[in-house]
Amino acid sequence: MRNPLFASLPSGGTGRIGRPTIEVLGAENEMAKRTVRKFPDRKISETFLHFAAPLLHDLPGEAPERRARDALQVSFTAWNAVIFADVLNDDRYLTEIRHLTADKPETALLVEQMVARKRALFADDARLIGNWEVTRTEEGINLHADARDPHSLPRNRTDQH
Repeated sequence: MRNPLFASLPSGGTGRIGRPTIEVLGAENEMAKRTVRKFPDRKISETFLHFAAPLLHDLPGEAPERRARDALQVSFTAWNAVIFADVLNDDRYLTEIRHLTADKPETALLVEQMVARKRALFADDARLIGNWEVTRTEEGINLHADARDPHSLPRNRTDQH
């Protein structure tokens, strides 16, 4: 399932998630201005299951895969919106989410709780989520997710703040 925050991005392959990752990114064609970013060692899929746990905890043991997907969609959307806001200084996604949930108080509260959870418990993880997929196995929910460096996204200079 593709995250709506990335609907316009080309789909990527499986990233090297789960390994210590250090990516060296050039700063606009200037080799001298390189930035080193270190991301958490934990697999992004494990991190997201932990992040989404409050939503997944209430699902019945035999919950349909669709309900798990819906719960994860809320989690992914909140996570990525916070990354855009806090890492890339782009509040448009948080603003849009709040606009879309304004007439649904329960949904708005849930989204705000997930935004607060991201900022309080996962603030040190600046990875974006690209493509993701959830499947149900005999052991429960299996999640595969691709992590993306938010600074590697193509950005329109006129959109930057």
